[in-house]
Amino acid sequence: MTKPDSDDFAMEPSDGAVLLKRAGLGIGGGIALIFIAGMIAGYTSGALERGGPDLVDGAILAGMVLLAALVAFGIWRFWPQTVEEPVAPRVRSARRLFAVAIAIGLPLGFLLGVTDEGTGVLLSNAPVSAGIAAIAIVLWLIAGPLITWLWWQKIDEHEAGAYREGALVAAHAYIFITPIWWMASRAGWLPPQEPMLVLLAVTVLWSVVWFVRRYF
Repeated sequence: MTKPDSDDFAMEPSDGAVLLKRAGLGIGGGIALIFIAGMIAGYTSGALERGGPDLVDGAILAGMVLLAALVAFGIWRFWPQTVEEPVAPRVRSARRLFAVAIAIGLPLGFLLGVTDEGTGVLLSNAPVSAGIAAIAIVLWLIAGPLITWLWWQKIDEHEAGAYREGALVAAHAYIFITPIWWMASRAGWLPPQEPMLVLLAVTVLWSVVWFVRRYF
């Protein structure tokens, strides 16, 4: 009996290492893309205020778009792969719906940034045009609930449990954050409450709990 050669063992990373690298790429790359999208929205808004965009503005915006494309390519290029496993049709459908939700949300965020009085702050209370408001309301009132319901019908029990647990933690966070901020602002310790910031914080917490319970 001969000693097995070390080359015979596949040097595959552990599942935990793969998930950790995916989380790092996804979170880091996502933050970078959001930051670049904010830069594009803010610069576009400023160019429109100046009566542009002109040729220089177009070149700068093209560079920003190219940078976003390079970041996206880098995420795809370095995304760790594992041994291919069969994926159920329901899971594929859920992933497609998730991609559709992102595809709808990104242009909406960009439009809000462009029309936000040139500030590029998506969560402010600055006025927006009636057209942008109508589009946002329709997406949040119809497209959002519909995509969420269809996605819920496709996911498996494990992911549904992780989603419910995230919702439970987020709901409790909202119950505690809202009155604390409200009372602190009445005492002069904090600025007036920003409902969209509270919504963002609760949504991020929900997503983090769902991600951790789903993949770890």
